Amino acid sequence: MEPLEKITAAIEKRLAGRTPELDRGDNLWDAAVLLPLVETSDGVAVLFEVRAAKLGWQPGDVCFPGGRAEGGDESFKAAALRETCEELGLTAHDVVIFGGLNYLVTHMGPVIHPYVGYIKDLNRINFNRDEVDEIFTVPLKFLLNIPPREANMELANKAGEDFPFDLLPRQPHDWRRRKGYKVYFYGYGGHVIWGLTARILHGFLNSFAAELNAALEGETTC
Repeated sequence: MEPLEKITAAIEKRLAGRTPELDRGDNLWDAAVLLPLVETSDGVAVLFEVRAAKLGWQPGDVCFPGGRAEGGDESFKAAALRETCEELGLTAHDVVIFGGLNYLVTHMGPVIHPYVGYIKDLNRINFNRDEVDEIFTVPLKFLLNIPPREANMELANKAGEDFPFDLLPRQPHDWRRRKGYKVYFYGYGGHVIWGLTARILHGFLNSFAAELNAALEGETTC
């Protein structure tokens, strides 16, 4: 057998039945979150958390319930449910998850796996004050009728001190713009929803606008 035949046979054998995975060479990690719907006096609403001010990562930011996936046999859906229950003081019987939304590969490290579902009884929530400073809800009617503010964020890179400029002398030494992306901002009741949370929310509202508007027809916004 010729070398090329050996190589192709070996590669074909290794790849047979294999499902490609995300390359995690840049220290990517997985997180799962839940976009929770709830019934309130203002109608159907989306629930948000305000992260505890004492947390080391993004303190005080508005977010959905969720966190790092543990891996192993735990699915991302199970991780979203587990984190939601831990943060809001609920049991698995208090939460219903419909399914997953498009996942996001972020610029900061985590791969976000969002799910959408609902919390059966808002009054059963007893949130964990070590992780959450407060919770609040925003009526779906409001979110569908009031478009978010938009802004552009830019990403850039810069070669480190150990970069081999002798091999690539034309490589810029200073910051170099690589790409830009949109950032959304929803304001409600003194809170600002932005970043990945707003991106997930924006995608959900766009994807299900027709169904949501039809279901909420006739509902009044307070």
